[in-house]
Amino acid sequence: MTPDLGNGAASAFPSAPRAGTGISLPVAMLLVLAAAAGSGYLSARWAAEELEAALALRPPVVLFDLAGAVRDVAPERLGSAMARVKERAARLSEGGVLVLDAQAVIAAPPDLHLDPASPLDTVGGTPE
Repeated sequence: MTPDLGNGAASAFPSAPRAGTGISLPVAMLLVLAAAAGSGYLSARWAAEELEAALALRPPVVLFDLAGAVRDVAPERLGSAMARVKERAARLSEGGVLVLDAQAVIAAPPDLHLDPASPLDTVGGTPE
């Protein structure tokens, strides 16, 4: 009920809410936060699924300098060095990585190059 101001006009200020006539402010805030969190989760999951689908079509790429890996190897050890290089490339390939010879690439970002002298594969993380 709005108080009478004496001239027959109603007050511009709303009256205090009555008990049991709506949702309290903390409950409303919790509902809004829950809806926002659910929406954020669903959006993140949808984006992750899109990324996984894109990676399935385009695997990660690593450029390996085959000539650099065997450059200073003695001729009698060339066969075993090539076998290690091929095994390293096979491990990367099994992990879903496309391994290309760096000699065949005209230009690429430096992050794609795999150092032939490194003791660990940057993708697989297993020692040689």
